[in-house]
Amino acid sequence: MFINRIDELKILEDEYQKNNATFSVIYGRRRVGKTALISQYILNKPHIYLYATEGNLAGQLKSFSSEIVKLLDISYAQNIEFKTFEEVFTFLSTLELKQKLILVIDEYQNLCKLDNAFSSTLQKIWDMKLSSSNIHLILCGSVLSMMHSEVLAYDAPLYGRRTSNIHLKAVKFRYLKKFLPTLSKLDLMSVYASFGTIPKYLQLFDETKSIEDNFRDNILNKNSYLYSEGNFLLKQEINDVGSYFAILESISKGNTKVGKISATLGVNSSYLPKYLNKLIELDILVKEIPITESSPLKSKLGRYRIKDKFLNFWFYYIYKNYSYLEINQDQIVIDEINKNFNDRFVSFAFEDFVLEDILHEPLKYLDFIPKKVGRWWNNKEEIDLIAMDDKHICFIECKWQNIVDKKSVEIDLIRKSTLINEDKKRSYLIITKDDFLNY
Repeated sequence: MFINRIDELKILEDEYQKNNATFSVIYGRRRVGKTALISQYILNKPHIYLYATEGNLAGQLKSFSSEIVKLLDISYAQNIEFKTFEEVFTFLSTLELKQKLILVIDEYQNLCKLDNAFSSTLQKIWDMKLSSSNIHLILCGSVLSMMHSEVLAYDAPLYGRRTSNIHLKAVKFRYLKKFLPTLSKLDLMSVYASFGTIPKYLQLFDETKSIEDNFRDNILNKNSYLYSEGNFLLKQEINDVGSYFAILESISKGNTKVGKISATLGVNSSYLPKYLNKLIELDILVKEIPITESSPLKSKLGRYRIKDKFLNFWFYYIYKNYSYLEINQDQIVIDEINKNFNDRFVSFAFEDFVLEDILHEPLKYLDFIPKKVGRWWNNKEEIDLIAMDDKHICFIECKWQNIVDKKSVEIDLIRKSTLINEDKKRSYLIITKDDFLNY
């Protein structure tokens, strides 16, 4: 299934049209759709594709060689045998190609695990030979830490060689309907707040079953794909998982400030920054600052949240309840979901949806196009969203409730807005569950 990814596909197509050699790096967490994007791009183009595994190098070299033979389809190619990947790359650089050849190494980090010098070797071959050939090299990986250390970071062997890079992220809410066309808007918001928007996770959702049955079958069942997904995602990036798991579980429970996190873990707050920074680097956490802060880097009001909605759901409901789920006591977890899922997860997911939708279609909500949209808070008060440009500022509250007294909410919103010193034309907006269902 290939949905959206239009911008990313255009980047690759533009690289293909260039007259010189091109080098793209595609990275992102597993199951986000990197291979689907590559498959769509290489369709009907000459290409060599290697899916790197954790198996031995010799076997993968043999597979790579056979792909070259199939592509060339010439008599002398049948007897070609390569002893090293360096020989493969050198051979490809000598080919006289009428059309650009796409050379893909998927899950590139696995080759680097097997050969610590692999990136250095590739750097040498790229600099000396491949960079002057008619080739589009694509390195794709799902272990972000290794893709940074091998390719993206300033001190990485391949740093400075790429001509484009794509950090592939989860799809937007507006594309959920294409994955799950029969679901109502109400159910789509519940899916958004739990399964998130990773394509693979959405493909697991069974539209013929209820949300609750999908939770049971696809997340709470200890034999299901998603039951251990949180464990797997972190363990492929981090060796010392204990502290990271404890921090993420605490954040999933609503402890978003350093002081609160350290208090729940019983550690000094100075213990946390290295772990929090690592989780941000891995694109698991995001640090938010109130939108009106003039010096965000110096702000002491920062708070942390888990970016991926499925991981947030997993840490709150699955990780802490392993002892029940391992003995098939899923009803205990279902009861907890029924009790607080809407308040703890759907209401915040709705807020994220509104932020995303304002950025996508601002004039559906506002009479100006904002330069910034984000959250605001101080030590006592909080406003869900603020949108502003140079002349306008709009204060927004998002209410995922069946019955909302909009007038009362607006009065309180006006009161809180007086805490913000911005000399702009002010407006106020209340967006409710009914508004969402009726848009």
